[in-house]
Amino acid sequence: MGKRFIRSVLAQDEAVTVSTVVTYDLPVNPLSHIILSLKAANDTGTITDYAVLTSLLAQIARVEVLYKGQAIVSGSFADIALLQWFLRGAQPYAGNMVKINNDVRWVSVVLGFGRRLFDVMQCFPATRKGELQLQLTYAAAQTGIDTLILQAETVELLDGGPSSFFKSTTLTKTPSSTGWHDVDLPVGNDILGALLFGTTVPTGTSFNASIGQIKLLLDNVEFGYSFANWECVHGEELGARPHMFMNAHTHRGNFTTTVEGDTGVQQEDDGLVQLYSFLDFDPLGDGSYAVPTSGHSRCNLRINAEPAADAIRVIPVELIKVGGAT
Repeated sequence: MGKRFIRSVLAQDEAVTVSTVVTYDLPVNPLSHIILSLKAANDTGTITDYAVLTSLLAQIARVEVLYKGQAIVSGSFADIALLQWFLRGAQPYAGNMVKINNDVRWVSVVLGFGRRLFDVMQCFPATRKGELQLQLTYAAAQTGIDTLILQAETVELLDGGPSSFFKSTTLTKTPSSTGWHDVDLPVGNDILGALLFGTTVPTGTSFNASIGQIKLLLDNVEFGYSFANWECVHGEELGARPHMFMNAHTHRGNFTTTVEGDTGVQQEDDGLVQLYSFLDFDPLGDGSYAVPTSGHSRCNLRINAEPAADAIRVIPVELIKVGGAT
């Protein structure tokens, strides 16, 4: 008999209330992934409130997977969506992308625990009832949408016997001044990558960036990324992944009351992916380039706020080995 999985519903069309926290017990069998879908109606009487992805992704301030109360996954809905995209090339999907007021639409994000979905060797291990939970913290306001509804589903692997899974939790910092500063990463497990978010990125007439340049140090010795620029890292990582759907854009047009004529080239108007990049320590997908932090006292990113000293987020991806796996 072939491998077996169980796909089941965790939350069925549950109404969302702003500024609330909801918690669900996850299944006890080895867990491949969680599918989160937010359904809503457009609230676009003010058309500038419409956004393809950002208005929906902004509605969950924090997504957490907790094992015995400790975070295995932690990040905003947008951060989780972008991290999964960088790790697996899987874009969040937005359905019925129209701007008409009161028309329905939705976004779906898949949260996996490894490089591939349905991998019996890389998923979250079996647990006891109540030990593994999904916790969602909803945002304080709904802009551009209303009548928000949650769907959540899970995929268990009955033949799962994982040797490892991914852990990814958020580190935040707002430096006190411009220039170089450090963000300490966790030590003890191999690090496969790190999602980077910067409040300020090159735009308009300025190349200023919250993360202008970056280095990685292991016990104060440069490791892998000895010096890299935001533009090059961002360009390399986004160039390696299809992202047309991820980039919002506008067209210059000759507009009348009856005709919208496209007379100009597409112009990017992206408020999502331009804010993110990724440090990849697993380019071959086999762990051979991972940062080996076990036995080391410190692993840290050294970041140059150039010259924007504002909020950044870093989500390191740790490879957690199960049992006696090597």
